[in-house]
Amino acid sequence: MLKHLLTFLLCATSLAGLSGQQAERRAGELLIQLAADAGIETTLTQLSRSAGAAITLKKTVAPEWRIYLLGFDEAAVAPDALLSYARRLPGVGAAQWNRRVYERNTIPNDPSWNLQDDMSLIGMPAAWDVSTGGLTPSGDTVVVAVLEKGALLDHPELAPNVWYNRGEIPGNGLDDDNNGYTDDYRGWNPRTEDGSPGAPASHGTSVNGIIGARGNNLMGVTGVNWTVKLMNLANVEYEDEIISGYNYVAKMRRLYNNSNGVRGAFVVATNASFGINNERAADHPLWCAVYDSLGKVGVLSVGATANNDVNVDTQGDMPSTCPSEYLIIVNNVDKFDKKAIITGYGKIHVDLGAPGQGAYTTRSDGNQPKYGAFDGTSAATPHVTGAVGLLYSLDCVSFTADARTQPATCARRVRDVILQNVSPNTTLQHITSTGGRLDVAAATKSVQDLCGGAPTGPLSIQWVRPNPVENILQVRYQTPGYNPYRFRIYNMLGQQLYEETITPDPFSQNIWEFDASQLPKGVYIVSFGRNDVVRSEKFVKK
Repeated sequence: MLKHLLTFLLCATSLAGLSGQQAERRAGELLIQLAADAGIETTLTQLSRSAGAAITLKKTVAPEWRIYLLGFDEAAVAPDALLSYARRLPGVGAAQWNRRVYERNTIPNDPSWNLQDDMSLIGMPAAWDVSTGGLTPSGDTVVVAVLEKGALLDHPELAPNVWYNRGEIPGNGLDDDNNGYTDDYRGWNPRTEDGSPGAPASHGTSVNGIIGARGNNLMGVTGVNWTVKLMNLANVEYEDEIISGYNYVAKMRRLYNNSNGVRGAFVVATNASFGINNERAADHPLWCAVYDSLGKVGVLSVGATANNDVNVDTQGDMPSTCPSEYLIIVNNVDKFDKKAIITGYGKIHVDLGAPGQGAYTTRSDGNQPKYGAFDGTSAATPHVTGAVGLLYSLDCVSFTADARTQPATCARRVRDVILQNVSPNTTLQHITSTGGRLDVAAATKSVQDLCGGAPTGPLSIQWVRPNPVENILQVRYQTPGYNPYRFRIYNMLGQQLYEETITPDPFSQNIWEFDASQLPKGVYIVSFGRNDVVRSEKFVKK
């Protein structure tokens, strides 16, 4: 997808002064990341000397990633000067403010919407015929991490699916499982540094319910997964808490991979139904960086784009503009399968749509469990997160057999199945990278069809579309095996203009994409092959 080819250079412009929600930073706090050879005490001394006042360590946010939260007195220190100096200081890899994020739901405006039309829209009945979630074919318990301020985890639809760290004894003040966290029995709370679930907020209760409300239990509603484990990351409101929560997820999945399932948790996805309007990735380098770190251990992240009718490619948004191939950004379609009036879009940064208008799911009023409508990209996003969890449970051993040994490869495969099997949607074409809406039934069928591996055969280019092309050129290819192959683009003088090496995946649709928008009008050749065996086709750039 185009989003994953974007660099931070496209995100360097700040949009301060635009109308709408403004990013609120926590006064007197600065986030930094240190290089491997830099020490925090030396850094604090240098910063304090430059500022002419004490700069202190408030918290080690993510020890594996060497990210720290610093404190200072704004009456004694000029904040902008401190940030500027910190970014230039040798040994500091990145520095940024500690900003607040905002939940991305809107107030339901149509109380007559009936129950769970959202689940039918994305094909869940057909998908549930294949799997209702829970376990991989290898017996791994599928876990999805939900970052929220809090949720009513005791809601009768959620309680059976809540994840517990069985290696931890709750409330004894000890790190019983030696994972670096104390009392993380029911997830992790970065603010209180224990497993407390936070306030029973209805927003978090709804997000959890869409992903994994217990199904087929003669009660209320169902989630995308009837059975899945929901890992609670509570009190996630500022960026230090976001990073700390993600760090916990990465640590638990890494432990699971390295111990062959004996320790940690098989977390396959995270859900972020929050964000900041009009913000650029370049101003949030530490937040954006965690998505690649999570992806390397096998965790896909799913994020909500803005609840405004705005092009986030040009006006910015967080986390939408983070350029990670392990991050899926979701916008909102209504019950008529059309782009919601108030939802963000962007051909580069928004991947697909999902139902988020009036989704009927779990709610809470304090400690009282309820049901009701839930709106916005906050509702759309957990449909995609739930789909990631469900795909891992499909009865196709080879699809996720490498989840522990090649976790990043497996995560990208799951991502590709979701993005390559969207339902085409005219209201999302040209304003999302896929031009479509989540279709879990189609994604499930794709895995079933390819369970024995993608068809192989003589090396060939099967089609080139569209031809003539204006923007994105797609090439369907076939290979005799799964070795690396090269795509090249030539002009009619034989000059090579582009080259890319790809490795076919048994579960891909063998479609290569090329952004032809920057080519001058004319005739070109796309070449595909390995060693001396090459196949070529002409195409026209209009």
